[in-house]
Amino acid sequence: MKKTLTINMSGTVFHIEEDAYDVLKKYLITLKSYFGEDEEGKEIVADIEARISEIFTERTGQNSQAITLEVVDDMIGMLGTPENFSEEAGDEKPLAGQGARKRKLYRDPEQTVLAGVCGGLAAYFNMDPVVIRLIVVLLALFTSGAGILVYILLWIVVPKAVTTTQRLEMKGEEVTVKNIERFLKDEMNAVKESYKKIRKSGFFARKKHKPSA
Repeated sequence: MKKTLTINMSGTVFHIEEDAYDVLKKYLITLKSYFGEDEEGKEIVADIEARISEIFTERTGQNSQAITLEVVDDMIGMLGTPENFSEEAGDEKPLAGQGARKRKLYRDPEQTVLAGVCGGLAAYFNMDPVVIRLIVVLLALFTSGAGILVYILLWIVVPKAVTTTQRLEMKGEEVTVKNIERFLKDEMNAVKESYKKIRKSGFFARKKHKPSA
């Protein structure tokens, strides 16, 4: 008989065996120490915790069985640890359990004109979104509207890539600690660059010095 604890991981409640909890706690402390206590670090850790919650849900299913030490060890093996990063920097071979991942079809919120369907198809087939949009337009013109019906159907059926996990899966990338960190930092850098361009455009200066009527 083993003692079990109840934890809340990214909004989902799990029962976890005590030895598994000790390992999970040390793992999370290591991640928080590595990424730091600033807003960027907290966001990265929050996304990692969301991925851990998904893995635990997949492993336990709907029967609410307790998380075991084996499940926690498997999860750490899948996501990797900060200690792995320096090793991966000199060796591009994936870690155990981190082989090539098949892309999953999602609607891409970053490449969207209407619903992100074309952007999602472009990511899935590794093509330029413009080419996919052109194909969709041609299908709409030469199939008497059947192409439009297919587009609407995909809009309804295919989920939008909202979480970091989904957006990595959409691109066929392994959902590891390292990839989550890189993805979020790339996003933050893109936002910063956009802000700098707006500042350089003089928009704020014109608003500030705009003469009153």
